[in-house]
Amino acid sequence: MDLDKPDPAFDAMTNRLIRREAMRRAAEELSTTTGRGLESMLERISAEVTAEAVEAAERAALAKPQE
Repeated sequence: MDLDKPDPAFDAMTNRLIRREAMRRAAEELSTTTGRGLESMLERISAEVTAEAVEAAERAALAKPQE
């Protein structure tokens, strides 16, 4: 078994768990009731989702056969 080979099922499950954790943290923070707190939380979630998208694009590029 090649441990360096991407596993789409594992990646999808991990991404779902990360998003669920981000939403759980956002829900428990009371500061999201203020404009500044909500903005901060949305910025953090956006950064996490962007980082995940970059990683997914890099994995896709690595998995793509070289031309």
